[in-house]
Amino acid sequence: MGIFIPHSKLENLSAYKYQSEDRSLVTKYVLKPFWVRFVKIFPLWMAPNLVTLSGLGFIILNVLTVLYYDPTLSEESPRWTYFTYAIGLFLYQTFDACDGQHARRTGQSGPLGELFDHCIDSLNTTLSMMVFCSAIGSGMKFMTVLSQFALLCNFYLSTWEEYHTHKLFLSEFSGPVEGILMIVGAFILTGIFGPHVLWHKLIGEFKLGNNLFRVESIHVVYALCSVGLAFNILSSRRNVVEHYEKNSQNTKDAQSKVKVATLGLAPFFTYFATIFVLVTIDPEIISLPFILSVGLTIAFTVGRIIVCHLTMQSFPMINPPMLIPLLQFLLKTLLVRVLKYERLTVLPALNWFGFGLALGIHAMFVTEVIYEFTSFLDIYALSIKHPKKSA
Repeated sequence: MGIFIPHSKLENLSAYKYQSEDRSLVTKYVLKPFWVRFVKIFPLWMAPNLVTLSGLGFIILNVLTVLYYDPTLSEESPRWTYFTYAIGLFLYQTFDACDGQHARRTGQSGPLGELFDHCIDSLNTTLSMMVFCSAIGSGMKFMTVLSQFALLCNFYLSTWEEYHTHKLFLSEFSGPVEGILMIVGAFILTGIFGPHVLWHKLIGEFKLGNNLFRVESIHVVYALCSVGLAFNILSSRRNVVEHYEKNSQNTKDAQSKVKVATLGLAPFFTYFATIFVLVTIDPEIISLPFILSVGLTIAFTVGRIIVCHLTMQSFPMINPPMLIPLLQFLLKTLLVRVLKYERLTVLPALNWFGFGLALGIHAMFVTEVIYEFTSFLDIYALSIKHPKKSA
């Protein structure tokens, strides 16, 4: 098809080489020995991508449980559900870690596996956030959108960093390892003590003008996450700067490459600026389809970055789904102010329109990429076409 991958660029898949650097002590001394044993439960005829997809199934079960018991992300669910959230997220992490090891066991390591892994992780970021927001009772409010921004920002930064350095960095404290384990622990504690006791314990109050503000335990968590986000931004940029300083002819050349690379952050922050404007003007627009639309948009964007990395294309600065909030704003203005439709009737329609558009574009992207990759590499996506020959 050639919409997202020019046929001339497919040849670059032959030069694929996966590189990563994991500095986590938890991974090295605790999780990795467990994963080495756990991976043996997967039969050798099972495709690694199927392992990745099966892991996402646990998160989908978590989300379905949330939508049944707490569709507004603001009510307390039965205590047993929080334990299932912990189990589901831990199993997702385990399956996600084992797919690479299983790929090496079966001789199926390749660029499609890396792309598949990243695309599933990008979807999980928003879905798991919804489960966590239900546990803390944040509701369909601005803080939920802010949480989504923070998590997706970390993921976008990691992908942006890998595009430029050609290496996946996991620091001493990273979201895919320690971050997930902390959330698993949070789910367990929520199941034991209840969300109100754990997340809404009053720490203090202060008055600003005529307004009284409550500081609860959840606000401390938000503050710590903000510090973590700032650290990740600085860490990712430092790795990119060091890469270009090491691989450039001179200082001026390195500075020029870093400047161009930094421009790659503009699409993400510009997109979320439109999101924040939209939810500030109309807080009622925050809903399930709105959150899913944002998640699908960033999943599409990071998927394109990975494809461009694997096929050695230019960094994708323009991504059509990122225009959806602007389109929603223009349509709302036309329908409400010009055509005089009821605002509360228009907002749900715009939300589902945005979700459908984001889903359609993402589905088109995934379909093309899988077709192009599997055709060029002569492989199947969810089964093993060429089994590893025994020695």
